[in-house]
Amino acid sequence: MNIKISNEAKTGVLVLVALLTLGALLLKVGNFGLFKKGYVIKSQFHYTAGVKKNAPVRLSGVDVGEVRELVLHYGDEMLIETVFWIDEGVKIRKDSKAYVTTLGLMGEKYVEIKAGTSSAEYAKPGDEILSQDPVRLEELIEMATQVAGDIGKMAKDISKVANNVNGVIDENKPKLNDIFENLEYTSENFRDFSEDLKWHPWKVLAKGQNRPKEEILKARAEQEAARAKRSHS
Repeated sequence: MNIKISNEAKTGVLVLVALLTLGALLLKVGNFGLFKKGYVIKSQFHYTAGVKKNAPVRLSGVDVGEVRELVLHYGDEMLIETVFWIDEGVKIRKDSKAYVTTLGLMGEKYVEIKAGTSSAEYAKPGDEILSQDPVRLEELIEMATQVAGDIGKMAKDISKVANNVNGVIDENKPKLNDIFENLEYTSENFRDFSEDLKWHPWKVLAKGQNRPKEEILKARAEQEAARAKRSHS
């Protein structure tokens, strides 16, 4: 018995197969977690730098989940409760810390979790982990402007000190020249004295002592003889 299938039925089956194939590809490429098992943990930020729902969550650089929800809490200070969906089997310690960062300089925002210490317990579903707010671009610009201003002020102060030093040197240049001349004159006298003492050491022995003239002459003769002996040897 031959069963005839109409062209409309064939077209419907083809469209259904195409839709199922497209859906499977979307689930595969998009990495949707519809059929995955996992658990939820939380963290609170004052500023999230534009991280969005479904943004990747990484543990030490490895993809382990995604951002499921961002909830604003109004109180004494505004907080953003960020809910992370974590793959089953991934263990995160309670003292781990969550950061908001980017892929590259201008890339996609994602959450990076820095692993905690080995002594801490693992987080359970619904637990909250620590967080650290990202640095705002406005704060960086303000800080850079302040540093640039401080450097400019420091440069002006150094220039002022240098000018004052030059002025002091110019004002006292005659005195400084006299000091240098006196030092040079003293150095020459000391050199002459050292040279004379080298060849006539008996002067030190005789100076300031009430010794008989004969002893002085004898000491001089002995020193002269010793010097002559050294010169011949």
